[in-house]
Amino acid sequence: MFYDLHYIGEQLKSARVNTGMTQVALADLSGVSRATINALENFKAKDISVNTLSLILNALARKSVFDNTDSHFRLTRNQPQFEFPYVWSQSSPSDELLIQKVLERSVFDDVLSLCGHYGISKVTAVLYASPLKEDEVLMRSLRRMLTNVQKGFAHA
Repeated sequence: MFYDLHYIGEQLKSARVNTGMTQVALADLSGVSRATINALENFKAKDISVNTLSLILNALARKSVFDNTDSHFRLTRNQPQFEFPYVWSQSSPSDELLIQKVLERSVFDDVLSLCGHYGISKVTAVLYASPLKEDEVLMRSLRRMLTNVQKGFAHA
């Protein structure tokens, strides 16, 4: 599976800095080495396991990287950035349309960005309200992705 490590590194550093944490503090809280966090933030990491990313995200979540209006984890308050221009023809698509288009294509990094921005509950609600629920193969894949994302955010 392909992960955009540059994007992950940027977002992790931004979230860490926004919480006022040092790399050492994040390492202590997450159980991931400071060298790994440093490599991610400075784009020197060659790969990262889902488990390691989950540990880091959980530590950041515990350090209050929350949006208090919706109580879901956010890596960023900006619009999510995606691998693909899902709704290029519309400058301001509805949240539901954007979520549906991203889910339709089912790129893990983009689904992760959606969940980080809108929250897992909203993404799941849009999924089950959309025609995508009729595609059994796609639903199996998306349920697996959402389960993995939820595990990453679970200890928040």
